[in-house]
Amino acid sequence: MGYTRILAAIDASSLRSIVYEQALETAQLHQAELLLLHTIEADISASSGTPLDTGYISPSVVDLQMAQQAWEVQLADAKQWLQEFCQIAEQQGVKATFEAELGNPGYQVCDRARDWQADLIVVGRHGRTGLTELILGSVSNHVVHHASCSVLVIQGEETVVDVSD
Repeated sequence: MGYTRILAAIDASSLRSIVYEQALETAQLHQAELLLLHTIEADISASSGTPLDTGYISPSVVDLQMAQQAWEVQLADAKQWLQEFCQIAEQQGVKATFEAELGNPGYQVCDRARDWQADLIVVGRHGRTGLTELILGSVSNHVVHHASCSVLVIQGEETVVDVSD
């Protein structure tokens, strides 16, 4: 089975380089095109620390402006290292592009893979379990269960103790 389009879901964690390297190696092996995707969770409650999910508190204009500024800085940083990754890939003979956007990472990865007609998604897994996974969510879990193509999950070295036992 060969791959022609590989989407690498790259976050800003310590897994970033490992996921990228695996995606690049796989793209080289299959002479595939590579799309590097970074999505920043656009959640005002995570940015401002306010419990907006309760419906009792709504964000102020200041909260929204601060969140927007933080997202813009994160996107600019991501675009810089994504561009560097693309240059390295191009130097190694792999056609590579990148996208950095706001949204729900799990949904964005699956939607972009489907729209781009990827036949493989490479995504990292942080090793969260139990209560931590419930609170923070799991992009890799969402992608594995909702992707329209094959998924390669790269296990990270960060493991969090399951406190729910």
